[in-house]
Amino acid sequence: MRPLRSAAARPRTDPDELRDLHLRKLRAGLAEVLKTNAFWRSRLTEVRSWGDFERLPLTTKAELLADQASQPPYGTNLTFPLDRYVRLHQTSGSSGDHPLRWLDTAESWDWWVRIWSEHVYPAAGVRAGDRIFFAFSFGPFIGFWSAFDGAERRGALAISGGAMTSEQRVRTMLDLRATVLMSTPTYALRLAAVARGLGIDLESSEIRVTLHAGEPGASIPATRAAIESAYSAACFDHTGMTELGPTGFSCSQRDGIHAIESEFIFEVLDSAGRPALEGELVATNLGRWGMPLVRYRTGDRVRVSREPCSCGSPFLKLVGGIRGRVDDMFTVRGVNLYPSQVEDIVRAHPEVTEFVIEHRRVREMDEVSLLVEVTGEGPTDRLEADLRQALGVRLGCRVVPTGTLPRSELKSKRIVRVEE
Repeated sequence: MRPLRSAAARPRTDPDELRDLHLRKLRAGLAEVLKTNAFWRSRLTEVRSWGDFERLPLTTKAELLADQASQPPYGTNLTFPLDRYVRLHQTSGSSGDHPLRWLDTAESWDWWVRIWSEHVYPAAGVRAGDRIFFAFSFGPFIGFWSAFDGAERRGALAISGGAMTSEQRVRTMLDLRATVLMSTPTYALRLAAVARGLGIDLESSEIRVTLHAGEPGASIPATRAAIESAYSAACFDHTGMTELGPTGFSCSQRDGIHAIESEFIFEVLDSAGRPALEGELVATNLGRWGMPLVRYRTGDRVRVSREPCSCGSPFLKLVGGIRGRVDDMFTVRGVNLYPSQVEDIVRAHPEVTEFVIEHRRVREMDEVSLLVEVTGEGPTDRLEADLRQALGVRLGCRVVPTGTLPRSELKSKRIVRVEE
């Protein structure tokens, strides 16, 4: 693998200065929001202090969906007349919800692009002159649109992989001598498998960085190692949400995600709503005032640290990245588990090409097993043993025919819930 480049060191941010900056940005932005935005006028009051902020209600995705359902198509979270907005994107709906539509003004879109060009790309060592291939269909999902514009702002060549098959994408990456791959982590592994089937060696390509979003895989050590081995490139993670914004990036240490505190107020709350070092990530964006979010429950389970990072980033770290979705936890004989824990073990077995976790309720009891696709006659007894040793419970593995499990260039669905 090519050597990693560290992001330029930045001075540590004084916590009191950061809180002052947050409060100034919040008060300035809410001054206009509270005049015209019906959604927030019904929920918020003026924020003069941190005490005022901490008394504001938490906001959930369910409330946003209900608002858009009652006032279609965009709901009431609009600060400006519609002619001020220049972009429309929506969530993937991968969790079974109706897609959530989100609008950006020219100013808030510039905010997105600036975060990519000033934070996410530099942390991964992406620079002017790089050739970035976007293995993405360019539908309404926001993530790689903002990354595409951020690449242009960074001075890199942005190459669209839209409307291509996986084979076409592999060949185009090589023909155009791409140096950076942007995709979900699962799709990066899919492209590598396609390349192997074509007899193409991606390890000798010019790709030196892979940068991933949409799933937590690039922060899972075994998945990251599999991607780095396939491409002989350094693999980096990025976090963000369509409705919230680009929230974080992994650095040269790749032991977690730095939360971009200059652009968001982050909180971590336990199940009782109290501040904690481990719990649910709650975020307030500070640059998207046309359709803002205040104290938004992301549903992401994280553990945070303020220990200085050798990469020089001044921002707090989500240790190990997103550890799981709060609602994705499943229980096996009293042990609480998250899909990311399972993935870290599964990806260490190269014979497994794809997997899902099947969660069944049988006579009010939980039964969990892994459905796996394997190369050749790859055995599963070693995988079952490794899962049991690492997790402390037995997860049975069932081999299914190749091509049976769902694949997507967007978010992969790792848990299939079945009621019986």
